[in-house]
Amino acid sequence: MRGAARPEGLSRSVEQARVSLISVAYNSAGALRGLLGSVPPGLGVIIVDNASSDDSAAVAEAAGARVIRNGANLGFGAGCNIGMNAAETEFVLLANPDTRLDAAAITRLVAAADAFPDAAILAPMLCDESGARVRSWDLEQLHRRKLSRKRGTEPWPEGPLCAEFLSGACMLLRASEGLRFNEDFFLFYEDDAICAAARAKGRALVLVPDAVMHHAGGGSSAPSEALSAFKARHMAWSRLHYMLLMRGTAAARREAWARLWHHAGKALGHGLTLRGAKLRADLAGLGSTLAWLRGKRA
Repeated sequence: MRGAARPEGLSRSVEQARVSLISVAYNSAGALRGLLGSVPPGLGVIIVDNASSDDSAAVAEAAGARVIRNGANLGFGAGCNIGMNAAETEFVLLANPDTRLDAAAITRLVAAADAFPDAAILAPMLCDESGARVRSWDLEQLHRRKLSRKRGTEPWPEGPLCAEFLSGACMLLRASEGLRFNEDFFLFYEDDAICAAARAKGRALVLVPDAVMHHAGGGSSAPSEALSAFKARHMAWSRLHYMLLMRGTAAARREAWARLWHHAGKALGHGLTLRGAKLRADLAGLGSTLAWLRGKRA
């Protein structure tokens, strides 16, 4: 990263005026109320509604946000792209509906972006609802360790660091870089792909640990058995598509066959133990993996 001195005299409101908040909603009315209630003054807000059946759009409009209504659920990445295309600010802050913003954190993200002009994407330190820090970044993208418990001995960063992966739950993008999400990914792994795209351009990804935001995780839409199966279906397909892009056909197909056995075994176990919701999710993952092997969408 190339460092540069932070301009003096920038007030918090001026820095936030350089940023547009973009959030993609899908049946997210409950979570949106919390997100919009945390928006600091001076921050422009664009809510992209992916054809919600609840009152997500109405909640956003009542809070004074600009609402873009899609005629269908186009997926997370496509929704973000629509929002970014509509934004006119120097930076865009992408945040899931179950994120809670902090004015000081936004100021610190913008300050870091000014200090590191080669950074295309910057992200805050995320905390869960209990206030515990979450390892929402990784230094090695192709060997990401997804579960925090597997990284318990890893030291927490004391200052900004370059990463290969930053979570799309909340990230600041420099608009001039022109980065967009790969819309092949309907849900999941789109943040992996955009991080890879930034690095392919020779741009840095920077975690800013003193910029702290709260993210509930999995709370953007109301939970249901159907939603769990929907997520499992797209997780399985997106995982394989990402591996195809990053490691090639042979590696992706090997992974696909391994995942078939994984999902089949779990589905059998859940069926025998009458765990209907988990059975449905693994059957969804199994079907999606078969679809990928056949060259079809999830």
